[in-house]
Amino acid sequence: MQANNIFDFRRMQLYLQKHFADQLRFYLMGALATFGLVTLIGILMVLSHNHFDKVSDIVPFYYVGLFAGGLLFTSRSFNELVHKEKGVDFLLLPASQFEKFLTLFLISTIGFFLFYHVSLYLSVNIVEKVQVAVNGLHVQNDYKFLSDPDEKVYVYYVYFVLQSIFLFGATCFHKYSFIKTVLCLLLFLFGLFLINSVAVALLFGWKNGFWRPSVPFFLVHKLEEQHGILHGNGTYIIPRWLLDTHTFILRFVLAPVFWTLAYFRLKDQEI
Repeated sequence: MQANNIFDFRRMQLYLQKHFADQLRFYLMGALATFGLVTLIGILMVLSHNHFDKVSDIVPFYYVGLFAGGLLFTSRSFNELVHKEKGVDFLLLPASQFEKFLTLFLISTIGFFLFYHVSLYLSVNIVEKVQVAVNGLHVQNDYKFLSDPDEKVYVYYVYFVLQSIFLFGATCFHKYSFIKTVLCLLLFLFGLFLINSVAVALLFGWKNGFWRPSVPFFLVHKLEEQHGILHGNGTYIIPRWLLDTHTFILRFVLAPVFWTLAYFRLKDQEI
């Protein structure tokens, strides 16, 4: 096999088989732990008379699990590079860097996303059956994940943007990737906050702290002082065309950009 080829389906298949053979124990333990923990916690809550009346009662746990689990799992990508011996073996393996990247990209992006939803669906059904057996209560489906309002879909856009950032972080930081990526993300957001605060202050002045009640680069809440007390008096929102531009970037640009950066960062580590 020639490692300098970009993509070969048969070679990709062989590498995928090798990867699962090497990581099978970790994936099985992680899957069983995730499924077992969610199911066990749900059953214990039912048995302690903290029943679930409707799907919206479970939704907060769903979102926390999706983000925490997905980002932690993604940050473990390219874990072979943590150790020198495994890193050399990973880089010298007769498969292209694109095939190696594509394998871990599919597993951490599509693989985890599908597994998480199937696992959670099975767990909820098991917990509901236990709840019906204990107190006869069914879980009412009162929540639409992609509509009512339609903006709920942006939760998933944000998730995939963050997932792409943590995949990029996994190629930059081989040790403590999750922690280092979180710190870099927080520093970046703090920098945006400072830039926004200065821009708002230059436009409206420091008086009344205009910069405090604002969403960086989206809106500013107007404050006015009356008898020594600050009152809200309207909101300044960015123009529609700029809002549409931000939305387009969030939906279609950010995640592909960071996935691409992750690939080239990994490619730079070829021996």
